Amino acid sequence: MATTFEGDELIDVVVRLPRKAIEDTLLTARASNPESEERRHLAAKAILAGRRRRAKKFAGVRFYDPSWDMILELYVATIEQRALAVSELCSLSGGSTTTALRHIENIEALRYISRGPDPDDRRRLIVTMLPLLEDSLNQWLDLQIVAEQLGL
Repeated sequence: MATTFEGDELIDVVVRLPRKAIEDTLLTARASNPESEERRHLAAKAILAGRRRRAKKFAGVRFYDPSWDMILELYVATIEQRALAVSELCSLSGGSTTTALRHIENIEALRYISRGPDPDDRRRLIVTMLPLLEDSLNQWLDLQIVAEQLGL
């Protein structure tokens, strides 16, 4: 049985859907996908690696966003089940310790992270990502992945 009849013409229909509807559909599908965490992990690592490459390529130019760098580093460390001490997070920020500590205090005041004693070494403070930050970053990374898939 033929699927088309002689003389039938195909009619092209262009459907314009709001970007939000497409993003929501893709995000819903992504949230139920077991590979989502791994994709987010890889996306966060790629962003960090790209930021480091950029800094090396443009020697002397200060690309400086300590809060964002620390958030991404903490996200990756959390997924990899590595504890990050305040001192380590400060050094990963790319800036001075004093500036990094101010950013950590601000992020903590917003209830995105918490600091507490290291169970193995009470002299150190460990930074922990709170669910609000993890959820926000997961959503942001999902949008980045969707935007990349859409070629945006």
